[in-house]
Amino acid sequence: MSSIFIINLIISLIATGLIWTIQLVHYPSMKFVPKERFISFHNFHSKRISILAIPIMLIELITSFVLFYQNINSYNHIFTINLLIVILIWISTFLIQVPLHNTLSYSKNENILNRLIFSNWIRTILWSTRSVMLVIFLAIILNLI
Repeated sequence: MSSIFIINLIISLIATGLIWTIQLVHYPSMKFVPKERFISFHNFHSKRISILAIPIMLIELITSFVLFYQNINSYNHIFTINLLIVILIWISTFLIQVPLHNTLSYSKNENILNRLIFSNWIRTILWSTRSVMLVIFLAIILNLI
């Protein structure tokens, strides 16, 4: 078993835990921040969450590419799907969630906040799917199932 695979799996599980926390706790809590304090709260959130999310996402992307290229001839479907899910997460992040965050950095807008919460289910589902898929793959490789 490749150490790259183990790193990829661990990072996937960490990212999944982080996105569920953001989805169920952090984004909804923004609704309770008073409008006059929202910008500073949002900017604090964006800077601090980036300290966690950026390294996780970069490690995830790099290890997913490495796994794909290392296994181009064997288990290609698993590592192709894995890489595609990571790419979809990046697309969602930078084409949907980042622009919504950019808008929220100027003022509290309930409609934009609701769109952020709703659209973030894309990433929540993708990261969860990826984690489950990798755990199942590991179980198959270890002859546990």
